[in-house]
Amino acid sequence: MSRNALVAVLGMLIFAVVAGAFYLEIAASAGARDQVWMVTRAVSAGDVFAAYNIRQTSIPHAGDGLDYFTGDPVQKRSRAAHELSAGTILFRNDVLEQDLALVNLTLRTPPQLSHGQTIDVYAQVGSQTMIVGRRLMVEQVTGSNCSVWVPAADEPAWITVQASNVALFAARSAGIGVPQTRGQSMQDAINTLTGGSAPGTRSTPLPSPSPSSTRKP
Repeated sequence: MSRNALVAVLGMLIFAVVAGAFYLEIAASAGARDQVWMVTRAVSAGDVFAAYNIRQTSIPHAGDGLDYFTGDPVQKRSRAAHELSAGTILFRNDVLEQDLALVNLTLRTPPQLSHGQTIDVYAQVGSQTMIVGRRLMVEQVTGSNCSVWVPAADEPAWITVQASNVALFAARSAGIGVPQTRGQSMQDAINTLTGGSAPGTRSTPLPSPSPSSTRKP
């Protein structure tokens, strides 16, 4: 066999091996499946995942960029981060894995609240009002008493606040677009809502023009 023929045969063999490996990889990928958790019964924010509302299933592999939840929410008794409908596949941001504590808060003039809603909580200290809790999940409401889930590490602080005479107020909120403020006085709030200085506030006086010097002719 001539040298050119041998090179041609070797080239064809290499091409066949590479092409075969490529098609085998495609076939393997087509049959690949991911193990995921699927919601079987609608849940609200704060609900515990259990065998009656989620189950594990497999779905065709859709790529490596999908952040499916891969832990065991049933064994860990993890909670839903927000409302989820039946048929939803669980992603990492759908599951709360941090330790939570249930605390009871007495709210002044609370809005209409129910289980699964989220609220921002404000404390009024003297003439200042500040946000102390963002997107807390409501567990139960009785009149002005509202039990909410908070990070377990913050439990002592919340108990201290509730044991004091600090007035607490709440707003139904998803937390989106709410600015981080250190504290607002009544005047600060009015200025914000009116877009400028409120009636009765003293504006800073403009400096008087300095007298022009006169020259003697």
